[in-house]
Amino acid sequence: MNGRRIGWAGVAVLVAATVAVVPPLVLPRSSAPPPPPPAAPGTGSAGLSPAPVLITLHAADDANLRKGARVIDCASCDGGRRVGYIGGPNTLAIRVAGVPSAGERTLLIVYETQDPRTLKVAVGDGPVHVLPSLAGAGDYLIPARTSLTVFVPAGTSWIRFFNDAGDAPDINRIELY
Repeated sequence: MNGRRIGWAGVAVLVAATVAVVPPLVLPRSSAPPPPPPAAPGTGSAGLSPAPVLITLHAADDANLRKGARVIDCASCDGGRRVGYIGGPNTLAIRVAGVPSAGERTLLIVYETQDPRTLKVAVGDGPVHVLPSLAGAGDYLIPARTSLTVFVPAGTSWIRFFNDAGDAPDINRIELY
């Protein structure tokens, strides 16, 4: 009889543990915050963040401006190419069009470098953001990512990548959201 009590006690513990663990795994939980309420008619969007719009651009696109920087074939890069030889007098400027409203946005930069390098970024005539010692993956064939917050005007603007004091990492693509 003692053998059965231990067996039933074990089953009871197992059932209790299952009930305590399974519901969180089975019942969906929404961790996303509820959407913000719509603005009242005629109030505009003053003070609100711009609607998130993902813009993805390749550095090697022909629409971009390269002063001294060059397009390099790269099998591991998105689009098969990246822009290198950025630094000193050489710069890359990526044209960003279709920004629906001005505001702070996250700029994700996909880059490659073998050695730690500093990258400077400016949107239009805005402030220069310095990203020192971007080490990446330590290999020009392995993309790395970094991000920063920048102010982007509505419409079309240019994002400049440079390092007037030395070499900058190669740039593959950017995402703006």
